[in-house]
Amino acid sequence: MIRSLRILDMPLAQIADIVDGGDSDGLLESHLAELVRQRDDYDKKVRELRDLRSRKEIAMSNTVTVKLVGTQQVASFRTTTSYTDVFTTIPAGFGRVLGFLGANDVDPAGAPFVIFHQAPEADADGDVAMVVPVMGSLDYLAGQAAANQIEVLTVEGGPVASIIHRGSYASMGDTYASVSAWIHEHGHTPTGPGREIYMNNPGDVAEEDLLTEIQWPIDADSHETGAGETP
Repeated sequence: MIRSLRILDMPLAQIADIVDGGDSDGLLESHLAELVRQRDDYDKKVRELRDLRSRKEIAMSNTVTVKLVGTQQVASFRTTTSYTDVFTTIPAGFGRVLGFLGANDVDPAGAPFVIFHQAPEADADGDVAMVVPVMGSLDYLAGQAAANQIEVLTVEGGPVASIIHRGSYASMGDTYASVSAWIHEHGHTPTGPGREIYMNNPGDVAEEDLLTEIQWPIDADSHETGAGETP
């Protein structure tokens, strides 16, 4: 029995519980659920790899530019999320923010974006904020905002390294790698967390036509000026 359970990757501690007369049905059911979760995770990675291999070209832009973005007042919902849950956490967070704004007759004043205070990793949760720009003061809604876990705050402007990604949200790894390498190669220093600005709606366009601008706040000065950099 022990050999059979080890072949199925059951942890030794759980096997010991079964041997000692524990709830074998419950332990087996729990391990089965974990194996199903791992299978689903691998299936997702297989689909993404096949998609990457089948594309005739990487769906991204290699052009990085430096531009100034203005200071924005925003409504934001900030939370933690895991590597596997981030693609459901983000739309749910935007739903919370937009629901709050809609209930109070406040119109968005720009494209929604996510601030990755800490990007989720396979072995560590992330810290993300779903952000919607707004116009004017929302001080009169401070109480309602707090009750809905919404923050009304200011996102400071300044220079950012910007790159446009075309394609699915799950395939942005190469684009992030491009902008990160560019920042290093041109002597810039990141001064804040990265952002993803969603330039169109997945409900309106095909996945391959999604446009996402990745912005990374950087210092104003660099040791080297490279091609593709604009004032």
